[in-house]
Amino acid sequence: MEPPDGDDHYTERLIRLPNLSIYYEQLDAAPATVTRSGLGLRPDATVFWCGQSPFKYLPRYDDIYPRIAQAVPDCQFAFIEHPLGKSATEVFRRRLDHVFAARGLAATDHCVILQRMLPEEFAAAIGQCDIVLDSIGWSGFNSTIEGLPHDLPIVTMAGPFMRGRHTTAILTMMGVTETITTTVGEYVAVAQRLATDTAWRATIKERMQHNKHRVYRDRACITALEEFLTRVTRERRAGS
Repeated sequence: MEPPDGDDHYTERLIRLPNLSIYYEQLDAAPATVTRSGLGLRPDATVFWCGQSPFKYLPRYDDIYPRIAQAVPDCQFAFIEHPLGKSATEVFRRRLDHVFAARGLAATDHCVILQRMLPEEFAAAIGQCDIVLDSIGWSGFNSTIEGLPHDLPIVTMAGPFMRGRHTTAILTMMGVTETITTTVGEYVAVAQRLATDTAWRATIKERMQHNKHRVYRDRACITALEEFLTRVTRERRAGS
């Protein structure tokens, strides 16, 4: 998850653990009855899952959604309510109205803001979508992992700091790097291609299915943490 210059971002000494640095059990999603119609999604639309809390979405990136919609007219973006409630959600809704209107589109035709859900409903709702759009600058991690059972392609943009590289690290572990981008223009282009090139989307989805096992039960980070703790303890004892 750390960038090559990650050491420069801390006052503490950075100790890098292998891979994701996290041991993660594969999730067994509890059954939940969630449908597109129940979520307010059109049956034939290409639906982009944008399920991070709205405070992760910076206004400087709001324009990516109408830009995608211009190339994918029958698409929808599924967002989640702000955890602080309706007033905070309304601020986000007005931002979307503004950027869509600036491009001659109506946000109400493309954006659905869902109520916050139970964990099993959240995971099931991801499966009603077609493509995941990761939040830029503050990437998803748990939510990205929770969506892996559905094998949906994930568009992400690798940021300069660790907080913006969680999904990049997950996709790199899986060897599915075609949807990792480095600029806003690339991010929009990859999202548009996934929506319009269904054969390519199917290929990415198949590779997600076959490679997601690499993310789970990785003991390398545990062993590395054990070795680090043993080494520093011995060094401290030797120094005393």
